[in-house]
Amino acid sequence: MIHRVEIDNFALVEHSGLSFGAGLTVLSGETGAGKSIVVDALDFAIGGRSDRTMLRSGAEEAIISVLFVDERREQGDELIVTRGLRDNSRSYAKINGHLVTVAELRATTERLVAIHSQNDQQSIFRESVHQTLLDAFGGEPVEQALTSYTSKYEELRIIEKRLEELFSDPETRERRRNILQYQVEEIEGAEIVPGEEEQLLKKIRTASAVIEIATFIGQAMTDLSGDDEQSIQVRLGRVIANLNAASKHSAYMQDIRDRAESLRCELTEMIIDLERVYEKLDVRPDEMERASARLNILRRLQDKYGDDLNTVIAYGQKARRELDRLNRTEEELASLIDRKNELLNAMNQSADRLLCVRKACAAELSRLINAELHDLNMKNASFEVSIEALSIDENHAPADPQTVRFNIAPNPGEPLMPLISIVSGGEASRVLLAIKTVLASVDNVPTLIFDEIDTGISGKTTTMIAHKLKSIAEHCQVICVTHSAQIAAIADRHLLIGKVVEGGRTRTTVQHIDGEDRIREVARLLSGRPDDSASRVLAGQLIEGRGDH
Repeated sequence: MIHRVEIDNFALVEHSGLSFGAGLTVLSGETGAGKSIVVDALDFAIGGRSDRTMLRSGAEEAIISVLFVDERREQGDELIVTRGLRDNSRSYAKINGHLVTVAELRATTERLVAIHSQNDQQSIFRESVHQTLLDAFGGEPVEQALTSYTSKYEELRIIEKRLEELFSDPETRERRRNILQYQVEEIEGAEIVPGEEEQLLKKIRTASAVIEIATFIGQAMTDLSGDDEQSIQVRLGRVIANLNAASKHSAYMQDIRDRAESLRCELTEMIIDLERVYEKLDVRPDEMERASARLNILRRLQDKYGDDLNTVIAYGQKARRELDRLNRTEEELASLIDRKNELLNAMNQSADRLLCVRKACAAELSRLINAELHDLNMKNASFEVSIEALSIDENHAPADPQTVRFNIAPNPGEPLMPLISIVSGGEASRVLLAIKTVLASVDNVPTLIFDEIDTGISGKTTTMIAHKLKSIAEHCQVICVTHSAQIAAIADRHLLIGKVVEGGRTRTTVQHIDGEDRIREVARLLSGRPDDSASRVLAGQLIEGRGDH
């Protein structure tokens, strides 16, 4: 709860330190004294709007510090929240001395403080918290029924995630299986051997070289000794025949003829040598074609699955594992689908049980709040906690199977409307008090601040509001700005807001009052005459009887 607030240079407050405690604390004072300044300062401190007009005239910076203390713990856990506003209209926030964003500040303080004013409907008017409040009111029966549903919902989430991993869509799963099957068959069917590409390239180069050598040798042998009349051997024979005829008439030509004969012998031996080499060549054009075809297959696989054969092999192994996993998961998939259907049926049953428990709690909560509204002079109002069941099927299973809404019809003949639709400030104040009175023990916000909740209310209703505030204060800290003597008299602590003029400057003061000072202030609230003896007597009786008069 709020233990202490330090206000510096905020609006008309130059400096003020306010100490708060458990129970009900009221703030009162003359009209225009600045009672709401304290509430505005607290609202600013916990992340509310900032406005240049909040800065005291002539000051460079306004600073609000709030000390929260959890007095339920032996050591008293502390939290210090600070918010500042500089003269350049820029604000900043700190939690325990560390700078934070305003959003972070609000996230931290919204669970600690709720401020209710005529223009500000608090969390209890938001539908998002209605379900939480109803379930807290319902206690263990609701908790058990909700836990039963939630445990099944969590298991369903796990199953749905696993089904998504397994491609629960049959068409998608079958398409994936077909793709993997083709890839595995293509890669495994190729029977790739690591390093095979290099061996094929070597074989192709060797075979190509042999074929090329054989081609050149064959052409040389054809040119030397072929059947063609133009072959060297045939033409050399004709040369020798001509030289032989010429040698009959010249000894010199005989020598040339002999040299030509020697060339023919040399040519014959050359042809024999070429034939031997040709016969030894292992010319296998079909083998080179097979190697080229195999290399083309490997190259196509590389284009599809990787830059080299090792990558292709690895891809094939990965595809095989996924394919095996898909094949193995058919049985798991069928089992998961069966379990999902079982869970959906069980969740519907759990949702029905939860709905019955919640409806019973909703009826009781509605009855109690209507009774409180009756006490607060809203005898014709009708409050109802409505519950709407949500559908649960294979396409949608909500985390909670129902939605909860607080509805009210303030006057006879009007339809039930959401609680947030209340327009009248007086009605909103009383509805809030009625709900807070019933739910005070289960609503976890430790500090409630009411700014002039008694506006537009008088007489017996004011006395009832005072007792409702006191009742709420038994479960949490309540701070209330009031014009009511009954509310001021019933409080555990009374802070008086005043206004003084010093040195030509007006400033707001805050002081804790007790004894005669408090009697005097309650008397002023009663009659406007704090020094009137009759008013003072009645004020003393109110304080002594804690507002029962």
